[in-house]
Amino acid sequence: MIALPKPGRWVWDARDRTRALRVSPHPEQGLLNLSLWRDDVCVGTVKLRPDEVSGLVAALSDGLARLAAPPAPPVRAADVVALETRLAAVESRLATDRLPVGRLVRSLAGQAQHRISGLLRG
Repeated sequence: MIALPKPGRWVWDARDRTRALRVSPHPEQGLLNLSLWRDDVCVGTVKLRPDEVSGLVAALSDGLARLAAPPAPPVRAADVVALETRLAAVESRLATDRLPVGRLVRSLAGQAQHRISGLLRG
């Protein structure tokens, strides 16, 4: 009698149908097997314990969530330079006017720093 392969789940590579990942449970060993296939040849396997599988599932979920989030707009260096230039001009103007505006300068500097940080974080 020939033993049939254990039931598993196939996941095909997004680039083509020649590569796949097969997920096979091995309850008798308490392991989950991931096998990497090219065409009809198994080219590698990884056997995972349940605690390792939960870490893999968490990583896959995190990756999927990042794909679902809209991409941040690119930070343009010109925007940062323009904000820094405007801030320097305000600070210079306030310094030459010799106004008692220490609180105003700190407030403007804080606002500019917050805006620049926001641009850099996206």
